[in-house]
Amino acid sequence: MSENIVKKDVIYLDIEDDITDIVNKIKKSKERIIAIVPPKNLGSLRSAVNLRLLARSAEKADKKIVIVSNSKALRPMCAVAKIPIAQSLHNKPEVPEIDVIKVDDDEIIDGGKLPIADFSGDTPEDKEDEILNNLDIDESIDDNKDFKSKAAKNVKTPKIPDFKKFRKKAFIIGGLSIAVIVFLVWAIVFAPSAKVIISAKTNSISLKEKIKLVNSDTLEDAQKGVLATKTESLEQNNEVTVDATGKKDIGEASKGTITLSQSSESEAVTVLKGTAFSAGGCNFVTTSNATIPGVKVRSGNLIAGSTTVGIQATEIGEKCNLSPQTYISAVEGVSAKGEALSGGTKKTISVVSQNDIDNAKQQLAKKSDNNIESQLLSKIDNSFIAIKDSYKATAENPVASPSINEEASKGKVTVKSKVIHNILAIKRDSLATFIENRAKQKIEKVENQKIYDNGVKKIALTNYSDKEITASTEVKVGPEIKESELRTKIADKKSGEVQSILEKIEGVNKVEVKFSYFWVNKIPKDNDKLSIEFTVE
Repeated sequence: MSENIVKKDVIYLDIEDDITDIVNKIKKSKERIIAIVPPKNLGSLRSAVNLRLLARSAEKADKKIVIVSNSKALRPMCAVAKIPIAQSLHNKPEVPEIDVIKVDDDEIIDGGKLPIADFSGDTPEDKEDEILNNLDIDESIDDNKDFKSKAAKNVKTPKIPDFKKFRKKAFIIGGLSIAVIVFLVWAIVFAPSAKVIISAKTNSISLKEKIKLVNSDTLEDAQKGVLATKTESLEQNNEVTVDATGKKDIGEASKGTITLSQSSESEAVTVLKGTAFSAGGCNFVTTSNATIPGVKVRSGNLIAGSTTVGIQATEIGEKCNLSPQTYISAVEGVSAKGEALSGGTKKTISVVSQNDIDNAKQQLAKKSDNNIESQLLSKIDNSFIAIKDSYKATAENPVASPSINEEASKGKVTVKSKVIHNILAIKRDSLATFIENRAKQKIEKVENQKIYDNGVKKIALTNYSDKEITASTEVKVGPEIKESELRTKIADKKSGEVQSILEKIEGVNKVEVKFSYFWVNKIPKDNDKLSIEFTVE
């Protein structure tokens, strides 16, 4: 048999929950039976009035509530409020019985001494309705229209002064007074400051000066235009394939044997290796030593001595493949007659030449990542200015495959090399010193002039060589205003007075005065609170 399972909702109360929070939680619950588990110290449920309010609100919401607690203090209050109580969620809830209270004669209350309010005629239920109506209950979650009170009863009670609120107001007023005083001190003493912006008319001086470049800081003399350079480098491993333009004949020399004879000497004749013979327009040499026996007399006849030796043509090619014939001998008294010679071949092949390697080195220097120069420039910090025309790439220790004088079977040679990319830079401050020195020389005969812009930011460096470069720029010069004297003149002056004083100075075009706050209308006497800015038009 299946058991009927009664669904219920369990609400665990926090110690901070007041009666309004608990009522709202009951109204939000979707279940009709609700188990309420209070905190250990009971929280808002320590009040019998709150328990009765809880019972009334549950009744109006058409819900049944059960208190889950083993508190002995809670049982008599639940009995009065007629709320079932259980020691745990698994125990059966029951409404506790109200203990009978014995009343002594001394405890009989004299009605004449009770407050008038106790005779107002309101029942406990009426007072509970009034309290419920005044609770901050979320009506948006209440589906029971009868739960809302149509009219709340207004109970007027005498107001008792709240000294805590009075003390709090006193503290707030005192704090605000102190804050106002502090603000006034800050606004009058510390806050005032001013900024004077002076726009000056300037003239341009064109400079085009040659600078000598040296590779050591110890040789630098910025005043004279001798500036030291700094080198930034990057390495790359590159390779390039070029045509092999060298030519070379290869082949075999003709070979064979000849018979050497001599008929004038009785002693043996030695013919050394490499002895020359010629025939048919070709030259030959012996490939080994040979000894020709002396002449012998046999039966009254002279018999010449002879021997055979190998020979080889001194050049390759088929033209020395000779038929049997007599050879011209370089040895006196020795004659030579040879058999047919063969094996001579010749063909022309492509080989790697030195010119090919030099051509590859040039291409390697040009071949690099598109942003290699940008990478070099990024390594130069703002204290230096790059000489862009000094950029150079050099291929070092190239390795060719195949090597020089070797055959390039496909007519190509691949060359690999480490490529060094270099660029030079000079110190920005040193360049500025040189430019300013030249500009001062040009304006030294004009009074009250100073340099406003040395033109280094827009300088052009051209005509680079290893030892020299040309610097071109425009230097801005204008009126010289001594700031210390100016501060004394404009101290404690208003904006219009400051403009009148400054605009009388030759070369001053515009004066703008900015104060720190709207209530400040004079230049502070304290120099630390006055800033002066010169701008160049």
